[in-house]
Amino acid sequence: MQAAYTLFLKQGMETTSVGDITEAAGVAKGTFYLYFRDKQDIVTAVVVVVSRQILEEAYLKMCAVRTGDFAEDMTLLAGALLDFFEANKPLLGFIERGFRWPAFREKMNATGNAVWQSLRNDMRRHAQMCGKSEEELVRRVYCLVSMCGSVAYSSIIRGEPEDLAKLRPVICGIIRDSLRMME
Repeated sequence: MQAAYTLFLKQGMETTSVGDITEAAGVAKGTFYLYFRDKQDIVTAVVVVVSRQILEEAYLKMCAVRTGDFAEDMTLLAGALLDFFEANKPLLGFIERGFRWPAFREKMNATGNAVWQSLRNDMRRHAQMCGKSEEELVRRVYCLVSMCGSVAYSSIIRGEPEDLAKLRPVICGIIRDSLRMME
């Protein structure tokens, strides 16, 4: 997967072929197809791994300045995600709008990842405090994280609708208001 990731960043996903990936990885095409159905399958796998790493890094940054207020903490998480995307424009260009946290939720639950479990515990506690189901909060946070990634992509890559510095307070306000509505 590392060879594919490197090529996707360097050449772009569209111009990278399975042959390019297998050559860079030093494996036969048959070996590639033992693990992946096609190029899109490895693209998805790489996006899941990269998205997990991005979310973990952002969550750890949020934990370092945690306020104890779930809505505020989620705006800090969003801010850390936006900081990462701004600093890693080529990576954002690769994952495009594919940054999806729940795309790997099932895998993360199965692996017992400590960062993921900590985030799940935060959500579970907040849902209980609000008298809401954990699944309801997960759906809401999913939408908010997806919105954050999508707006970051549009703003940073396309410059639409405007500079991210102007959108940042709007994004954080939407997250804060949406989560406070549950309280």
